[in-house]
Amino acid sequence: METKKKQKSITVNLIANGIKTLMSVLFPLITFPYASRILGTAGIGKVNYASSIISYFAMFAALGINTYAVREGARIRDDKEKFSKFAQEILNINLVTTVVSYMALFVFLRFPVLDGYKKLLIICSVGIVFTTIGMEWLFVIKEEYAYITKRAVLFQFISLCLLFLMVKSKDDYCKYAALSVISSGGSAILNLWHSRKIVDWRMSCLHEYKKHLMPILLIFGTSVASSIYMTMDTTMLGAMRGDDATGIYTAAVKINSVVSTLIGTVSSTILPRVSYYIGNGLKKEYERLMKSSVDMLLMIAMPTSIGMMCTSDILILLFSGSEFLAGSLAAKILSAKVVIGAVNRILAYQICIPHKKDKDVLISTICGAVFNLIANAILIPRFGVTGASVATLFSEVVVLIVLTYYSSRFFATRSLYTRGPVYLLASVWFFAVRYMMDCFMSSIPLILINTVLICIVGYFVILILIKDPYLKGLMEQFFQRLEKIKKK
Repeated sequence: METKKKQKSITVNLIANGIKTLMSVLFPLITFPYASRILGTAGIGKVNYASSIISYFAMFAALGINTYAVREGARIRDDKEKFSKFAQEILNINLVTTVVSYMALFVFLRFPVLDGYKKLLIICSVGIVFTTIGMEWLFVIKEEYAYITKRAVLFQFISLCLLFLMVKSKDDYCKYAALSVISSGGSAILNLWHSRKIVDWRMSCLHEYKKHLMPILLIFGTSVASSIYMTMDTTMLGAMRGDDATGIYTAAVKINSVVSTLIGTVSSTILPRVSYYIGNGLKKEYERLMKSSVDMLLMIAMPTSIGMMCTSDILILLFSGSEFLAGSLAAKILSAKVVIGAVNRILAYQICIPHKKDKDVLISTICGAVFNLIANAILIPRFGVTGASVATLFSEVVVLIVLTYYSSRFFATRSLYTRGPVYLLASVWFFAVRYMMDCFMSSIPLILINTVLICIVGYFVILILIKDPYLKGLMEQFFQRLEKIKKK
């Protein structure tokens, strides 16, 4: 009972982290339409091309430390002495990898092919330092989601104001790139100050680094392979088709990534609790949490994916402009990735990683990365933006197949997806709604609004009629809380 009292409410954690993620979704939805119209496809393409390159150096600096720290730190978070020692060791390792990453970057900047991107690359690279000293993993381990959310919203608002003040013409793409750095910098400084409440940095102890290195490197290997099929499409498009193609593809990816990020909140929020349960032998609690979190993921991801397929062309037109409409088919293709990506996160970060099956995740990700590299090389020259989206989607499918094989050896994965077909059938009719809206309406915004409203209301009405157990449980909890509030 004492252990349970120490735990923060998962519902509260999900709400807090959901608000943070929702803001991270809304922020690009507000900024990208403005930036894309001011900077155009070439300007957006330059920034995202530079960001995709810096992401490799950022990935090396991170070295899989975040995931490892959350997994291992969550097991000992109630022991302040052990946890302080652990935090010091992780930060020191991270500082070393950051220095090495910058050394590699300075060598890379000497390549003549990057002469037109040096300033952008340097601006984007500053975020690497801020990520390291920000130590976001500390606050995730402690499930300080309320603090994380408040801080994130504050600096997103500051960045939004600066966007409208600083980005005024096509030549302001460097200022646009700097905005994300400003936001991460402010967050890092606050995190560093706030960390004193969590970790005793003055504590003197004998540090042990060796025991952390191998599992960190295994997770890093997964990050390397994962980044290949997450950013290689953008990098290869820039190299083979130029800035315009990269800009068009970015619009398609943005529409998809903001939704995937929001849905991924469930897995990221639950990871420290899952690790805590496994590390402390709470098997029943773990299995119950797994089932409820998967039900929630599928209940959200399935209709969202189909809804994105129905409306992605309108979303691109409204938020990016007609110049980016060439990426609408790519956006529809990538919409299927929402469900597959959600399932992959479950298998990797709620089953394999907490059970220390890092090698299984690494192998599955390498398979997806190799497939992605080959598929992009074949499809991009012939099909351009559409080819890149197909390669990315099927890379996720490859990862799904391999992850399912490994995770099913020690966890009954099939039992997790029993509600999947129900949610699919409850949302497949969305296509008919979009067709009807096109037939009876000519206003693009009205078509979008009516399609979304009808589909959302209709979907949840169906779930209520069929008495979906997860939705029913959520409603019961809501009404119980409402009754308690009324009594007070």
